[in-house]
Amino acid sequence: MSAELLAAYADNTGKLGPIVFAVVFFAALYGAPALLVREITRRAGWGWDSMLLLMLSLAIAQACLIDQSLFSEDYHDYDGWTENYQATLIPIAGVSVYNAFNFVLGHVIYSFGAPIALAEAWRPHTAQDSWLRAPGLIVAAAAYLVAAGLIINDPESQNASVPQLLAASSLVIACVGLAYALGKRHQKKASHDTDEGASAPTVGTVFAVMLVLACLLNLAGEDWRGVAVAVGATAAGGALIVLGARRRGWGLRHVAAVALAFLVSRGVLAFTYEPLTGMVAAWSKYTHNTVMLTIVLAAGWCALTSPRPPSAPRRSASA
Repeated sequence: MSAELLAAYADNTGKLGPIVFAVVFFAALYGAPALLVREITRRAGWGWDSMLLLMLSLAIAQACLIDQSLFSEDYHDYDGWTENYQATLIPIAGVSVYNAFNFVLGHVIYSFGAPIALAEAWRPHTAQDSWLRAPGLIVAAAAYLVAAGLIINDPESQNASVPQLLAASSLVIACVGLAYALGKRHQKKASHDTDEGASAPTVGTVFAVMLVLACLLNLAGEDWRGVAVAVGATAAGGALIVLGARRRGWGLRHVAAVALAFLVSRGVLAFTYEPLTGMVAAWSKYTHNTVMLTIVLAAGWCALTSPRPPSAPRRSASA
């Protein structure tokens, strides 16, 4: 839901009824599969690398197979969509590079990864445990299938050609296969070498650095230069996370700080633009922005101040 409501770009901004509907619908479309991916990862004893790859497969499926927005020249009449699509278009593929990077990475971070990272930090003692039993798994899977089915059957979501659908499906399968391979390697490691060498940076330092990079990512232009900036910021952030996770003391709070930085940047920058469709009164927009950012800050506070477990499992340090 942070990919949609926190960004506040749609015409439901500031409208209670549509927001309530969106919360329920996006909980099914994004929250349910995020929970299912987490269940697969934690039950199998895999790390965050596998979880993020499974989330990447979900993101590709969402943008290419479900709503097929990545292949649309004018999706839902959003202001500026066509111009953005054309700015970094690769004609032979029918894909905007900026949109591909923005949509897919946005879902990985905001729809799936960041909410799970915060939720795990709320209760450190259960961060490596399964959260759902059989009924919960069934409900989550059913909710996702129903929500995804509704989107697929929308005429606005039928933009992809057969070759595009096949290429996207291949990428989804490749991500799942790589997640499995990395997960098996993760299982074979007896322990993580995090008890020697330099200490991990403080949680505050992680938050500050990632907030700067997240703002660069969100403020990158929608042309080729913007793509370069976004890719550079993402690569730098990923490298810093990998290096930090190998240091002594890296844990759930650090992962939560990364997630919170991205969510805060998204919520703050939402004050700087108008919704891309529909007419929204200024007071409704800014009330919406304030409430959503407050929720994010409260969730982040709970994650970063939760009591640490007596002996946190070492595999929670993987990122």
